Amino acid sequence: MSAALRDFMPVAARARAACPRLTTLGEVVGLPLLAARIGAGEPAGLLMAGTHGDEPATVEAALQVLERPAGGWTGGLSLDVLPCTNPTGYVQDARETVQGVDINWSWSRHDVAEIEMLRRFLLGRRYRFVIDFHEDWETPGFYLYEHRLGVAAAGPRMITAVERVCRINRDAEIEGWPACNGVVTADSSRERITRGDGFPLVLLRDHTAHKLTTETPTELPMQLRVQAHHAALDALLAHYAELT
Repeated sequence: MSAALRDFMPVAARARAACPRLTTLGEVVGLPLLAARIGAGEPAGLLMAGTHGDEPATVEAALQVLERPAGGWTGGLSLDVLPCTNPTGYVQDARETVQGVDINWSWSRHDVAEIEMLRRFLLGRRYRFVIDFHEDWETPGFYLYEHRLGVAAAGPRMITAVERVCRINRDAEIEGWPACNGVVTADSSRERITRGDGFPLVLLRDHTAHKLTTETPTELPMQLRVQAHHAALDALLAHYAELT
């Protein structure tokens, strides 16, 4: 691997300091893929970040979630947190892993260390929801993808919360998919045909009935992007706390 552009040690140190219940799923060229647990009991949701290494606000947002003081902010819900699923991409400021692989759309491969670690971690796990933090360098405003199978929508509520933080992308079409007021409703069957059996679709098929992907504009300051992710997460947690 070429010289690092970012240091991963502070990420791992902050995660360990914030979360005693931290586990290492494995390492890639000496960099750990970490998993944390917030709350007691079986987790209702999974929070993921850092799938693309050139989206650093997602990792920062996940770390700040882990660093929140214990209390009622989760609405009584427990969470599993994967603060950086692509540590080699993170240190290189690259979308792909050190192998040049986009984790999101290479799930059918069995020669990618990060994917194998995630596959083992997810085996037998089922969540009420999965939220995946991402960034988009092209978008003029925040938006999110919402895939759901027979569950109530949370996307509009999340958009309402985020618009207090930053602008919303209200285009009628985003990334080639129909959208309404910042909520993109991609066709999962068409995605499989055109892009393959990607990580978001595997999660929807095998591990949750509600998969959400938040996308913040890269042009915004780092902390504003973090706040937008947090606003979306908190609205999602409030949605599920009311359903409990």
